[in-house]
Amino acid sequence: MATLKEKKLPQTLNIIDTLIEATDHFSGLSKEKNFNQSVYIFSSIVDGFSAIEKTLTSTQSESIHKSKKNIERSIHLIAKQMEQGNFLKIAEVVQFSLMPQLRELRWTFEAGISGEQVAQPITIGVYSSRANPRVAYPEERINAYIEEAERQGVGLIFFSSDDVDVENRQIKADAFKDNQWQKIDAPFPDVINNISPSSRIQQSRVERKLRRELPFTSFYVGNKYHLPKKLVKYRKYADLLVPFKVCKNENVIHDFMQDNKIVVFKPIMGRRGENIFFVEKRGNRYSVLDQKKEQVLGTEKFSEWISKVILKNRNSYMIQHYIQARTKEGEPYDIRAHVQKNGEGKWQLTRIYPRIGNRQSILSNISRGGRTDNFEVLLKEQFGKDGLQYGEEIRKLAIDLTKHLDKIHGLALDELGLDLAIDQNGRFWLHEVNNGPQSTFHETERASNTIAYATYIAKNGIVNTNESDKGTTSKGQFNALVTDLEWANLDNRYRIGMLVNENEVENLAVACAYVAKYEGVDFYYFSPRDIDFGEMLIRGHFYEDKEWVTKIVEYPDAIYDRLRLRGMQGYKFVYEELEDIPFTNEFFGNSISKLEVYDKLTSTGKIDDAIIPYQKVDRIKDIFKFINKYRKVILKPEVGSFAKGVHFIEKQDIDDFFVAVGEHEKYYNEVSIRNYLRKLIKQGTFIVQEYIETRTLEGQPFDIRVHMMKGDNGEWSIVNSYPRIGFYYAVISSTSKGGYIGELSGFLDRNFSSKKIKEDIKFITLRCSEIFDNLYDEHLSEIAFDIAIDKEMKVYIIEVNVNKPGIIYYDFEVAKHAIPYAISLVEKN
Repeated sequence: MATLKEKKLPQTLNIIDTLIEATDHFSGLSKEKNFNQSVYIFSSIVDGFSAIEKTLTSTQSESIHKSKKNIERSIHLIAKQMEQGNFLKIAEVVQFSLMPQLRELRWTFEAGISGEQVAQPITIGVYSSRANPRVAYPEERINAYIEEAERQGVGLIFFSSDDVDVENRQIKADAFKDNQWQKIDAPFPDVINNISPSSRIQQSRVERKLRRELPFTSFYVGNKYHLPKKLVKYRKYADLLVPFKVCKNENVIHDFMQDNKIVVFKPIMGRRGENIFFVEKRGNRYSVLDQKKEQVLGTEKFSEWISKVILKNRNSYMIQHYIQARTKEGEPYDIRAHVQKNGEGKWQLTRIYPRIGNRQSILSNISRGGRTDNFEVLLKEQFGKDGLQYGEEIRKLAIDLTKHLDKIHGLALDELGLDLAIDQNGRFWLHEVNNGPQSTFHETERASNTIAYATYIAKNGIVNTNESDKGTTSKGQFNALVTDLEWANLDNRYRIGMLVNENEVENLAVACAYVAKYEGVDFYYFSPRDIDFGEMLIRGHFYEDKEWVTKIVEYPDAIYDRLRLRGMQGYKFVYEELEDIPFTNEFFGNSISKLEVYDKLTSTGKIDDAIIPYQKVDRIKDIFKFINKYRKVILKPEVGSFAKGVHFIEKQDIDDFFVAVGEHEKYYNEVSIRNYLRKLIKQGTFIVQEYIETRTLEGQPFDIRVHMMKGDNGEWSIVNSYPRIGFYYAVISSTSKGGYIGELSGFLDRNFSSKKIKEDIKFITLRCSEIFDNLYDEHLSEIAFDIAIDKEMKVYIIEVNVNKPGIIYYDFEVAKHAIPYAISLVEKN
């Protein structure tokens, strides 16, 4: 043990303690089968163990080396079981291997530390990527930091990314010494207190490199939309959220205002109460209030205002139900709870106070002219005897909610500003959560916790991270630092990147390259393995002289997503890395639930005639109810594509049933088909539907595939529509399996002799695209419909494909929509 540096001994011991605590928490999560939380905590365990590996290797203790190997083996085994979702095995490994191994390692280290350790001075680096914190922070906060650092006996340096020499681990920093500011050359600090934390895509290369070397105190929690989505995902405390919608288009706004006559429009990326609008619908007129200025608009003028202000940049605003929270004097107010981790790494309430606005205003924000008051006094004045109880409950809620938010962000948060409200019925609401809350009237209290927590992080060697800050390294991943590739020599034109599977370079990429050249933008394709997450660079593939050439290029301005694996395990990090770049598609990958699609479309009541009668199957009698009513039915899995698992069932006589599954055909009596179906529906969720007899003159089954996309104006149009003809009894076969396609007009003329059908198909698919687009917050630009036509020439929707519609022989038509639409996203962004 004598070979270890004295400073490393207690630091390593503290990290081992943290690992034991995190492993205990991980054990509980794995027993609950909480996959997402387990991943975050397990990642923290891996990061923590990596931080002490060099120290363990440098010792002369064979027992420590043995413990290290055993822990590595357990971590690898857990990682393998995590991939397989085997929580039972994970719990077993944690309980009987990893936890005992960590405790044994701690005992060995504790035995090796003897005598008093010499305390090393801690240096905290106060850092902002874009500008020196002395410029970004108010002077009062800087002064409070300096006074508190002196009181707690730690050093402070202030710097930005431009001040860092990564190669030599030196910083040209500002420091307050001898009662004056000095510019000094300083080594890397022990910990970094970073102001205005940002997502990975917004971080500079310098910040990413610093994060690999040093512990940071603060991490990004997302914008006003990201955090509510996360609360809803984990359900707990979701009832606190004020109802809201992202303003995708005017229909979303009007639909929301049907149920909410008084609403608030907030910019998703806004701060300090700026650009917020209060709108009240009064008959056919709308009162629009911005701070104290009110204008009353008619329907047409209100529509113009929405277009010019709210929808000027797509998805930049959210519409929210207005919570009536005003004092008895009619002043708007909310309650700001500023919570921080202290010198023991525990959450505490730094300050809680009401923010009260002018009675003519809609905002209570102090930075917009509001005022503050005593928390207890206000509650007593407004709620009388209930005020004391409300005060106790809201203090407890602030801490409990913060702990929950910390947990779902990988235990990596350090401070939050919670904006809470109490409505006229005494119900608590959460307006929003801020990463870097203002502290105009309590800079000293804030500084005390900020300095203490940074010191705690440094002393204990804690390296936090959360999902918004994780990169990835894997075998074959592009590394810009060791490549011989040349840089792409690009000008200032827009860069459109096409995200693809690495084994899926197709004619569409060539078509996109030609269209991009015509549109005057740069184009390249790339796969997840082509991304260097640390350097924020891409191994892009450019089409030059009729061949693909690989070059180094910066991240694109917009992404045409043909990978379509958002939300899928193993690809989450890719989409999180690129989350601040506009995507042509935000929809989750894989097949969508057919039941969800049918239910959502039905709920609108706008295309009922085009929806085939359906029902979710809970029991066998649900299927037979449809068979008895329609005689011919389709039974299909709730999720799936390529007609996999689709059953055609026809009742031909009282005890005679015909079943076709692809090429397989079989006859059953009622007893045998009931037994068959009973086993089948145990395999998953199924939907039963009336079978629409859609056949050619020769009796072959067919459907009409209609491929829709958005163009440069953001409007839906048909890219291509064509019949797909199969040769099995009741399902369509892909061209690779012997099916074939045709030209729509000629096909319809021959089989139906009606030109109206084509117009009906166009009307229904355009209408359905617009409706479907409004049903989801995630925007999409590409959708495909499978259409059925019955004997009376009536048009029905069979399926909706939002994943990745196949393209057969019309790549340029797709490219002519995809590239202009991607360009429009850049211009709107």
